[in-house]
Amino acid sequence: MFHPAVAFRDCNHCLKYIYDEKTGKPRERHGEYFERLQTVPAPCQRGGCPKGTPENPKVLNCKNLLAYQHWKECKAVNQFPDDSIVRQNAAIIQEIHDLAADRKQAMLFSALAGVGVIR
Repeated sequence: MFHPAVAFRDCNHCLKYIYDEKTGKPRERHGEYFERLQTVPAPCQRGGCPKGTPENPKVLNCKNLLAYQHWKECKAVNQFPDDSIVRQNAAIIQEIHDLAADRKQAMLFSALAGVGVIR
């Protein structure tokens, strides 16, 4: 939620090619990706990737990703199946989603205050 530029980036691809961290896309020239040299380490090798490292990822596992996708679909149409596991998962995901929304709002207010837009 906080790092969409890297959320769906394949770690092995990132280790091989240089990415533009602002756009989240691989850098290219004439349709060819720039290969990463050893002198240009990947963000995870510098300790700066929000996804962690390929060896120690900070991402949802397949089961949790499916549960999150199911929650998004149910939330989009405001219709959840009457199932105790779905209710339990929905409560957990909703709480995390609300906390993330609060954090995003706080980050926005902080940024606006930092440039003098709000006081």
